[in-house]
Amino acid sequence: MKTTTYTNQESLGYEFSLQRSASEIILKRSLTALIGVAICLLVNVALRLDYIVLGNQVGELSITEGLEQLMLVLSAGSFFYLAKRQTKLKHAATLMGAFFLVMLIRENDAFFDYIVHGFWVYPALAVTFAAITYAVRNGKQTLDQLAVILSSSYMNMLVLGLIMLLVFSRLFGMGSFWQGVMAEHYVRDVKNIVEEGSELLAYCIIAFSSFKILRSFKTQH
Repeated sequence: MKTTTYTNQESLGYEFSLQRSASEIILKRSLTALIGVAICLLVNVALRLDYIVLGNQVGELSITEGLEQLMLVLSAGSFFYLAKRQTKLKHAATLMGAFFLVMLIRENDAFFDYIVHGFWVYPALAVTFAAITYAVRNGKQTLDQLAVILSSSYMNMLVLGLIMLLVFSRLFGMGSFWQGVMAEHYVRDVKNIVEEGSELLAYCIIAFSSFKILRSFKTQH
């Protein structure tokens, strides 16, 4: 009789734990979905403000460009902060942070042009050389740490964001494609909206996944 009571209590405890776990998972996924909706709204609002309200056609000082740079700052900062907080991952995290820092420098090429046209290449190369040297000096350790970071469930989202940025947005925003679509009615602003909108969406996904990777390793620690 005692054994039966104990078994029933165990069963009830397991069911309660399972229900709590299920509710937590549903809540987390719902929150992720809401963030996804917020990202989509942010991209649309930024483009509408730039073209309809400000009328600046997504220039270097536009809201869209500013948000793209902010997302890169968040991405690079997440990995640099991870390198600081998790010393066992510092080599790989520093390397990934440097990657996004180089992308940030590239996005600010117009401001570096005030020094000399194409000057952005020099600080980008300096960061790249320093990051690769740092990684090579710690060879296998860096590879092992990189494998740990890549094992994060949010890494798939980050890779998807990079593919959207480096492949999809470039192909979808090609001027020749939109010239063929609109023929004599070609409007360059349409091409810019498509290209910059897909880029900002990709940057938001990258920033969100970078932050979630940081959170996941902080939680594990």
